[in-house]
Amino acid sequence: MIRKLLCMSCLLVSVRASAVPKGQPTMAVLPFQLSPVIETVQIGDLVVNRTLVEREFSNHLIAFLTKSRKFNMLSRTHIESVINENMLTESDWIKPGEAERIGKLLVADYLVTGVINRMEFQVIEQNIQITGETTPRIVATFKSQFQIIESQSGKIVAADQVLNRLKSADVRREIPASERKDWTLADFRELLFERSATEMGNAILSGVYPVKIIEVAADSVVLNRGQGVGVNVGDIFVVVSQGEPIVDVDTGETLGGSEEEVGMIEITSVEVKFSKAKILKGKEAIQYGDVCRMKKKEIPQQEPAYPRATPGW
Repeated sequence: MIRKLLCMSCLLVSVRASAVPKGQPTMAVLPFQLSPVIETVQIGDLVVNRTLVEREFSNHLIAFLTKSRKFNMLSRTHIESVINENMLTESDWIKPGEAERIGKLLVADYLVTGVINRMEFQVIEQNIQITGETTPRIVATFKSQFQIIESQSGKIVAADQVLNRLKSADVRREIPASERKDWTLADFRELLFERSATEMGNAILSGVYPVKIIEVAADSVVLNRGQGVGVNVGDIFVVVSQGEPIVDVDTGETLGGSEEEVGMIEITSVEVKFSKAKILKGKEAIQYGDVCRMKKKEIPQQEPAYPRATPGW
């Protein structure tokens, strides 16, 4: 009888343990460093502080990853406090092996580090003969390389780069004149950082938690991505089925697996924690757990409308 009760007790503990959800991993985003080859960051006649640029972009990335609800994000204040307490400099955390130590000091499961390789703003004054106005034509370029490091092992989980170019024409086409009529160059920089952080954030999420199908109906699916993390109504995703993982015979490391495109979907609604999509093709092949990769949009070239009655970028 006692043995039976012990067995039942063990079973109950086991069931309860399996019912407890796994905690979200903790992630720290270190301030992105401007490459040493970039002596100054100049926007027109305005010279921007290097530290401001590094912290500002990191803040945009932290905000994006926080909205994903996939990680417990450490605040910039906490990160800087730990770095200062341990007398670490920016050169320390880019040394080989230092990321693992910093990750453990921060008590973070993942560490995101990066370098800003290009930060360019070209401002050209353009005369509009019809209206007699002089308006700036801006081309901004942002390029950054980043990597995600698993703190416990020091292993690089994913590494990639983001190259983003923003033109005045893009802003005029996508943002109403009523919103941009009082814009400054700082607003232009904010938009460039926001878009670059969104692209990088999606790449980071894909490296750790790719977008997946969590429910399949007759002609629609539900995805494990919600508001604020780069999924919008009208986005097109390619659905791929992943094969068995391939393991390195020498190291035992998982190298990924083969992928087969099985369908295509279009986002129809975005909720707080999930999104819904209609199946464009592959109704019979798409299954629960399939990975979804966003298809890049091709922005059509539009002829400018003349005369332009409102000022702005």
